[in-house]
This record gives sequence, C-alpha cells and structure tokens, in this order.
Amino acid sequence: MAVTVYESTEALPERLPPQEPLPEYDPEDVAAWCLRQRWLPGIEDDPEWQRREFLPQLVRLYLKERPKELEREAAEAERRRKRDEMWAEAERSRQRAADHAYHMKQCRLFGEANGFRVGTRGPIPKKVRDAYKAQTGVEL
Repeated sequence: MAVTVYESTEALPERLPPQEPLPEYDPEDVAAWCLRQRWLPGIEDDPEWQRREFLPQLVRLYLKERPKELEREAAEAERRRKRDEMWAEAERSRQRAADHAYHMKQCRLFGEANGFRVGTRGPIPKKVRDAYKAQTGVEL
C-alpha cells in the first residue's frame, strides 16, 4: 500500500466535507458523561480540568449517544418503579391475609364465648359471622 506524503495542508485533496457547526450542548453534562464513560482523566479541582475543551467528534458522539443513555435510564427507572409497585402490592396482600386470619380466629373465639357451636376448621356458620359483624363491624 502506497502512502502519500504532502508537504503542506494546502496540498491536501478536498475529500472531507466541511464540518457543520455543533448544536448547543451543556459542557458540564458532556464532562460528566465522559467521566461516566471513563474517557476523561482528572478531577474537578485540577486547573487543566477547568479549561477543558471537547473535540467536535466527542461532542457529536455525546449528542448521538446521550439520548440513548437517557432512554435506557428511563426504562430502568420504569422497571424499578413497577418492581417496587409489585412488592408493595404483595405486602398489602400479605397484610390483608393476616388480617383475615386474625378476624377468622376472633370470630371463632367470639362464637364459642357466646354459645354458638363453631368448629376449629372449616366454614364459620352465617349466624356467627352476622353476630360478629354486629359486635365488631368487621365483614367476613
């Protein structure tokens, strides 16, 4: 493969299209994005860090990739929200089951204490449930 060496930049052929100007962007967000990608060394207190300038290619890459990253973050946040909602519903369901078991036991004790014949298992007779509801206001 032959390599062509040019004496000056004026001799270079016009192969690259002229670069269009960059759209507006937030340099702080670009810097934070580059840090997350581990592309920028340094710390914020370093004077060279304060004077940072970004290559146009890096800014274009940022403008292309950042919306995708934001979309992924939003999708992940939605998955977390749905998961948390599911666990909250499971907790409410467990609490309802515990409350129901508690009131079933109390209803059986109430029936025995008031002279009704109530078994330790199985359905509770309707008249016992009605009397328990009249006493406590809890529907079984």
